[in-house]
Amino acid sequence: MSHFTEVATKIANKELLVACLKELGYTVEEKTTIKGYRGQETPVDIAVRMRQGYDIGFTLGPDGTYSFVADWFGVQGTNQQEFTAKVQQQYALTTVIDQISRQGFNVVEQQREATGEIRLVVRRWV
Repeated sequence: MSHFTEVATKIANKELLVACLKELGYTVEEKTTIKGYRGQETPVDIAVRMRQGYDIGFTLGPDGTYSFVADWFGVQGTNQQEFTAKVQQQYALTTVIDQISRQGFNVVEQQREATGEIRLVVRRWV
């Protein structure tokens, strides 16, 4: 019986996902496997190597979006809900910054509020 759990997301851009994971300070590998209970392995498109415990992976689904994959019983230092929320927020921020820079804007101020919300001030010279 597998302990791996898969959680659907709306994350579709691999480059932005890898960039956001690195921005969060994780070591990332592509096209590899992650380990779970009793050494079971499962293939993933992107692996997040955790300092302790089992790793967390992402697999690309047929709909073009990535799912989180992990044996959460053995993941240490975070839990499924916390990791998912943190990655989704950082992915959204990375996507917004990528899109505004493509339109010629620069981030002049970035502030994380006490609520966890992120406030950006952008500017474009015309």
